[in-house]
Amino acid sequence: MFDHKIAIRPYDVLPRHSRTTCWLTMMRPASLSACLIGFLWIVAASPPLKAEPPVDGNATADEKTTTPESAASEALTEWQSTGLPLMQAYCVDCHNEDVQEGGLDLSPFETLSDLTTAEVKRVLEMVRFGAMPPEDYDTPEIEERKLLVSSLEATMYSSTCDLTPRAGKVTVRRLNRSEYNNTIRDLFGMDLRPADRFPSDEVGAGFDNNGDVLSLSPMLIEKFIEAAEHVSQNVIVDPDDLPVLRLEVPGDQIPIYGEPKIGSFSGRFVDGDSFAWIDLEAPFDGDYRIDVRGGATSKERGRVNVAICDASGTLLATDGLDYFGGGGSADSMNETIELSKGKHRLIFVPVLDDRELKVGETKFESVTNMDPERVKSILAKRGKPVSVERGIDSDEFPFMFRSFKVNGPGKHPSEAYPPKQFEVVRHIAPKKRNRYYDVEKVALKNLTPLMHTVFRGPVTDDEVRPYAQLVEQSVKDGASYHRATQIALSAILVSPRFLFRVETPPADSQPNAFGDVPLSQHQLATRLSYFLWSSTPDQTLLEQADRDQLDVDRLKGHVERMLADQKADAMASDFAAQWLGLRNLTEHEADGKRFPTFDDPLKSAMVRETEALFLHILRHNLPVGEFLTADYTFVDPSLARHYGLTVDESKARDQPYQKVSLSGTPRRGLLSHASVLTLTSTPNRTSPVLRGKWILENILGTKAPDPPAGVPELEDGETAGDNATLREQLELHRQSPSCASCHRVMDQLGFGLDDFDAIGQFRTEEGGKPIDASGALPDGRSFNGGAELSGMLAETEIEGLARTLTERLLTFAIGRELTPDDRCTIDEIIEHTRGNQFRLADLVTEVVLSRQFRFQTYDADATNR
Repeated sequence: MFDHKIAIRPYDVLPRHSRTTCWLTMMRPASLSACLIGFLWIVAASPPLKAEPPVDGNATADEKTTTPESAASEALTEWQSTGLPLMQAYCVDCHNEDVQEGGLDLSPFETLSDLTTAEVKRVLEMVRFGAMPPEDYDTPEIEERKLLVSSLEATMYSSTCDLTPRAGKVTVRRLNRSEYNNTIRDLFGMDLRPADRFPSDEVGAGFDNNGDVLSLSPMLIEKFIEAAEHVSQNVIVDPDDLPVLRLEVPGDQIPIYGEPKIGSFSGRFVDGDSFAWIDLEAPFDGDYRIDVRGGATSKERGRVNVAICDASGTLLATDGLDYFGGGGSADSMNETIELSKGKHRLIFVPVLDDRELKVGETKFESVTNMDPERVKSILAKRGKPVSVERGIDSDEFPFMFRSFKVNGPGKHPSEAYPPKQFEVVRHIAPKKRNRYYDVEKVALKNLTPLMHTVFRGPVTDDEVRPYAQLVEQSVKDGASYHRATQIALSAILVSPRFLFRVETPPADSQPNAFGDVPLSQHQLATRLSYFLWSSTPDQTLLEQADRDQLDVDRLKGHVERMLADQKADAMASDFAAQWLGLRNLTEHEADGKRFPTFDDPLKSAMVRETEALFLHILRHNLPVGEFLTADYTFVDPSLARHYGLTVDESKARDQPYQKVSLSGTPRRGLLSHASVLTLTSTPNRTSPVLRGKWILENILGTKAPDPPAGVPELEDGETAGDNATLREQLELHRQSPSCASCHRVMDQLGFGLDDFDAIGQFRTEEGGKPIDASGALPDGRSFNGGAELSGMLAETEIEGLARTLTERLLTFAIGRELTPDDRCTIDEIIEHTRGNQFRLADLVTEVVLSRQFRFQTYDADATNR
């Protein structure tokens, strides 16, 4: 929606007279929508954010002495000695000024003149992929192809790196659905997931956190408003609205276990073996006041102790009642007892002897033998007309119950409130004559630390005051202080300072030798937390940003700390799931007749297995080759049965996904995961093409060229016969010259996984015919089956996997599509991590320490707005 140069300020860009009007429409979503749209429109002309101390503000990049002329000369010399001879030998016969097969003329490569990055990249992809030259022409040896690829890469990137590539810019971007949910969870300690009701996010460069595609539609604005109000009402509650127990049991409702007499005014007269009880449900743990009215039926008997017991007969409290006074009178007693949340039965036993009563020790065995059927019958008769008796014998019926009351809890426990209530509402405005005063002053004290956290950075009194005034105005309009704070919080949650991540340079920024400026401390803290957690910075990060302490060493420490945190599970559900395409599995369908066990729980288990492997490799900082060679996996009982493995089902409740060995099985690493194998299949069969393409793009980072226009799908082309295997069909498909160049690579890789069916189960035959899972890599090495394929890829393609992962990590971390300038950073990360086998957490750390992550390209226009 916005150009990345726009500097978004919160709320204070509105004219003063319109601020309260805007935010008071919080209770009217349509009005607030119009107000918020106008607010965001005004944002475009607002001044830049207050300058913050930059990260490594005094640091400058290494000075480069290479000039554009010298870099171009060196690149040309290197190209003419290595790459050009190979291109002339294998390519220019078909791609020259006269022929131009595929519309491509490679003549400019002789002098590197008039070439665009896109043209070089296109040639590079085709050569690296192995699609060119075609098989019926002279083809380069494996080492020659590698040399040509290396030379093309140098042509494309080396001169750029020598000419001081820039860190680049990131478009102002809003929180996506996952980030919004996680941020609300971590701010307020409640997993409310309001963003589940938002429209789906668009995907750019493979990820849904790309600023260039995170648009803001009118519908989404309405959803933001609804979510803000929903969140505020759930994370703050008014104590006056909390559930309480207010139970009154009049005489005609008192259940008596025994044979009572009914006296005047519905008093229940009981003999020495009878007792009363009430059933109740305590809304919270706490102290509850029990009031009992009644008494002895004669003055001569004197004070009668009344024992209050629980259902087990254990004494909870005791007190005494004197003569009830005759007629409709009664003596009264009250006791406070502690009850846990939930249902209780309280039993009231008149004690007509002089036994010693000890709370918690004395037990009344008679109450433990209550017959359930008799209890049910007694309760059914409550409130029905009864015959009132006169002249009840006080010796036979020495005690009378008039009524019961139960009130509580006396004070609500902390568990009754939302988890962060007392952090959000730290102070409550005082009351005088039932009216609040000093509301704005108290609201400022509450909202300042809250807004610092919600806005992920410092706020001034001038920025907080309008929200505090909103609290005051709401109280004047009749809202309680807590409801008024809810309204202010709703306004905060629709502020651009919350909804958007803005990384404008500080106003006094000066570029370094690369033409870049460092991110501010709070921008860096925010970028780090949304990279590793897909959520807001925690207090540790914010406090160090407040103190300007986020230097390189501390960043390393934070990466280690944050990856160990459970919130880093988001790296699996947000990064890995998109890198590997796991989210597509949700909508995947399989033929119910052929695969009757395929259902939603199994799909979830498939995804979780792959995410668990990713997190295991990440948190143990294992080499990325483990993705291909892991001889273990993580399964729940359903997926274990799917694989033919065994798990300890007695541990499934506490440990649903257990680590199991794959030793002695045909499975190794990601390529044998049912998630990958299923999403690269059609509903009723496997797809070697999709599987080969998946390996090329997600493991080796080689994008398969788009198919030529007009090429038919496999089912629409010429068939090899009714009994032909899929492999035979594909062999026929590849006879087309327009198909052969690409499919000879993809299909060979995909065939290696054909010993797994369309939902990832191992198989040795299909339709009575043995499975042929043999294939060959582009370098000529042959394999048979997924395990051998994984092993061979692990022998020679680990750097390709590491590079692919690094590119995807950097794209996800900075929220934009990579450019040729970023290639230099990728190269540096690969070099730094090669000696330690490209360990995954090391790659993550290097991305965080990279210039692309910590800096942004300087734009004087943006800083002067």
